[in-house]
Amino acid sequence: MLTLGPIGFTVPWLLTALAALPILWILLRAVPPAPIKRRFPGVALLLGLQDDETQADRTPWWLLLLRTLAVAAIILGFAGPILNPEKQTGTDGPLLVLIDGGWADARDWSRRINRVDAVLDKAGAEARPIAIVLTTDLPEEGLPFRSARDWIAKLPGLSPNPWEAEADELILWAEGLEDGFDTLWLSNGLQADWRGEVLSELEARGSVRVFESPAPVYALRPPTIDGGVISLTVLRNRPGPNADVTVAGIGLDPNGIERELARIQVEFAEGANIAEASLTLQPELRNRITRFTISGQSTAGAVVLGDDSLKRREVAMISGREQREGLQLLSPLHYLRQALVTSTELLDGALLDILPANPDVIILADVATVAEAEESALLEWLDKGGLLLRFAGPNLAASDISREDEDPLLPVRLRAGGRNVGGAMSWGEPKALRPFADNSLFYGLEIPEDVRVSSQVMAQPDPELASRVMATLADGTPLVTGKPVGQGQVVLFHVTANAEWSSLPLSGLFVQMLERLAVSSGSARPTLEDLEGTTWVPEQVLTAFGQLEDAGIMPGIAGERLAGDPVGSDLLPGLYAGGDRRLAVNVIASDRELSATAWPARIPVEGLDIRSEQPLKGHLLTLALVLLAIDMVASMWLSGRLRGQRQGY
Repeated sequence: MLTLGPIGFTVPWLLTALAALPILWILLRAVPPAPIKRRFPGVALLLGLQDDETQADRTPWWLLLLRTLAVAAIILGFAGPILNPEKQTGTDGPLLVLIDGGWADARDWSRRINRVDAVLDKAGAEARPIAIVLTTDLPEEGLPFRSARDWIAKLPGLSPNPWEAEADELILWAEGLEDGFDTLWLSNGLQADWRGEVLSELEARGSVRVFESPAPVYALRPPTIDGGVISLTVLRNRPGPNADVTVAGIGLDPNGIERELARIQVEFAEGANIAEASLTLQPELRNRITRFTISGQSTAGAVVLGDDSLKRREVAMISGREQREGLQLLSPLHYLRQALVTSTELLDGALLDILPANPDVIILADVATVAEAEESALLEWLDKGGLLLRFAGPNLAASDISREDEDPLLPVRLRAGGRNVGGAMSWGEPKALRPFADNSLFYGLEIPEDVRVSSQVMAQPDPELASRVMATLADGTPLVTGKPVGQGQVVLFHVTANAEWSSLPLSGLFVQMLERLAVSSGSARPTLEDLEGTTWVPEQVLTAFGQLEDAGIMPGIAGERLAGDPVGSDLLPGLYAGGDRRLAVNVIASDRELSATAWPARIPVEGLDIRSEQPLKGHLLTLALVLLAIDMVASMWLSGRLRGQRQGY
């Protein structure tokens, strides 16, 4: 096929006939039009006269042009002209359609499917076997070559995945491919280290053409929080002129309806791939945000899910003993305040005054009993998902609460009087902590050697005691117990919240235990050490199009993997739950940068727009017939056959 601009010719040798058009023009111009016969008796008087000057009549130039154009249209029509012809590869062998198939493909997935559909139509007409492969979902063995008709039925079921190709797996797959096929590669425009090696393997097996959109790909890094200021970073893969993008904060309003709660414009400087902006929100509004998203971008990379690191929990603290003037360190709430002040919103006041504010956590430090109205309100609050955290102390040890019958606001029954294992009136030594059991919420936390317990309230033996123990001392006596109440939970530390009964509040372990209980939420992502030994269950997963879906029944994920493993088929982006804590796994890492693909000059790169082939033969032959019809009418008019006598030109 000969291609001239957007038009190709299937029989290009016929175009040589166009060279004869000038000769045709000369011949038509030399031949005079047919003479006109008229009956006129006076002609007899002219017989015998000699005319020294004679001039043959000529065909008008515009009629010559009309006839020449008609012949040219016939020649072009039979040359097989096609508008927007598909490029020919010169082969009819197998064809591989390789689609990146990652989150970045989702922005124009319908256009990619339309492009593949056009390829299937052409492959079907040429009877070429074809295979369609996503780099994010590689076939186990070889290439699945099938007829184009089979693939057309499967095409609607193809969907991008919310992760990117795994480099080593993809390179190994490409190296194992057999020879003898061409490749059409639908790229998403993101540069990756594996592209060069995979391209070399594909070129060794046949020709390679690339289809890629020139539009930039946008992505959003997880936000960082410093002093209540939320910093957002937007990425793009192609540097260009100044550009503004909008980042929206999505969450639930007070009526439980999801809506946009915040919005900020982020501006890219000319030639920049990274743009940043800061956002300050009221704590209540910030706690409602569940995700940030780049407006107008329907990809998983343009969505960042919010988790506990984004929220500042509201914690109410109530003490059973008034703080004595000058002895702040002896206050039951002193160390709790120090541990929580930077990561939570602390609430003070009477219990019945605090409950209408619906705090996330209520801490009762050495509070033995509460009024009946307070107990009823607390149980209702617990049933809706609250966390009641209680600490022991002299008041609780001296009371008779939860002795015979288990108190609904305590996880276990208690013995009277408590236990002193390291005081002046005891024979024993202060006890260390036993390593946390693998089924404990605190499993994996490192216990400092200097943490010792000298006094505690003791739990009475019960059939359910073992299932409620979360931490124990070295001798096996419970240190922390808990039980569910409705959708909430009651947890009891069997020691004081200050350093009177133990050195636990003086250690970093105390803060880590509070974080595991979701009392506090750090503004930084948990480290590998923080997540070691934990198991997280996916609650919601993110699709490639940036939509959240229910995870259904999926196996738990080891916490170590959430610390930094890239997302993939076995670690989906989404929201993971570990007890009362929530951890978001996002597509874009905090240090991720985007860059555009750099294809070698030898590789033809085309856009995703489809310009369907349109044969022009019928149009040109119709044009030729119209021109010939006009020529016929014009000739009859000039010869006078359409009127009584011939008039001048």
